[in-house]
Amino acid sequence: MSHLVIRPKIPIFTRHARWAALGTNRLFQAHFIHATRARRLTGAERARVKAYLDAEHKAMAEITEYDPDRIREARAAVMQAHPIDAALREAYSAELLKNMADPLDPMDKALNCPFLKPDAPWGLVVYRVSYGDDAAWEHILAQINENLKESLEGNDRQDLLARHQLVVMNNRLQFDGATTDQVRKHFSKWVVDELRRNWQDQPIPDDQVAKLGADDGMIYSAGTRYNFCLLVDNVCLESLAKMPSPVVKLVEKRWVPDVQDLGKEEGEGDNSGWEGGVTNNEFEDVGWMYMYVHDYVDIQNYLHGDNWTDNYVRPPLMRFESKFETAPGFWRRDGKSSDRQ
Repeated sequence: MSHLVIRPKIPIFTRHARWAALGTNRLFQAHFIHATRARRLTGAERARVKAYLDAEHKAMAEITEYDPDRIREARAAVMQAHPIDAALREAYSAELLKNMADPLDPMDKALNCPFLKPDAPWGLVVYRVSYGDDAAWEHILAQINENLKESLEGNDRQDLLARHQLVVMNNRLQFDGATTDQVRKHFSKWVVDELRRNWQDQPIPDDQVAKLGADDGMIYSAGTRYNFCLLVDNVCLESLAKMPSPVVKLVEKRWVPDVQDLGKEEGEGDNSGWEGGVTNNEFEDVGWMYMYVHDYVDIQNYLHGDNWTDNYVRPPLMRFESKFETAPGFWRRDGKSSDRQ
């Protein structure tokens, strides 16, 4: 199952929002105030806009050479098939602008999840599976907490700090040498218990308990806390000394192996640079990826909703790191490496 990153399609009627975000502070503030006062879109309205954008994108893709008349006719046909009035255009543009101005808005949505308690915590679970260097482990935790405070201050969202709760799994007898699969299994059980604790309606009916932790969109809407966890192993601890910024492993709870459509790419038959998985295909989803510790807050924002595929990079490569020679664990590899763009 190969994965494609889908870039958002921005219609012409939203370009003024982009320009406003890139303009002067005064202009941006004026547009942002307007955006925050604009009405909220309903789910049905967003679906209408999406249908319009999809149709417009398809129509424009069929025009291979610049032809003003064809472009004008195509847009008119799309508008007739998927009518969008001026009020909806303005509301959608305002929502885009607000999302740019408030980058932690997805996290807010998770914190306001209707089936969780109003004071339900956010934050990830971090598993320690290597116990040879206590100082490095403590340094990793310190950097996570440092990034937490810096990110919230940088976004002027210190109000989120009170509800943050980093859950540390540091039991040597239980987790020393644990694999990602073993961590995933333990985390899945923890998620059910955590949902029990934070469920809005108490006590939880027995039939509802059976559904807690199920792999569906409802649990995804509760936020990254219930869908992803962190794992710190030897490579992560060693990255403190070997890389400009330390890394941890981000593990997806719902992952199951699926390689039926993947095969070895030409010239990669004996390339041992990839971590995890059973193929040499760079698109194979192995259920985890490396992330920088300083992305602790950002990654929770990016992964709100069911968008693991859009953000996934097969390890040892990672976001902004396309070379095996400098990717996590490069100091352990035997030289069988190559660039991946």
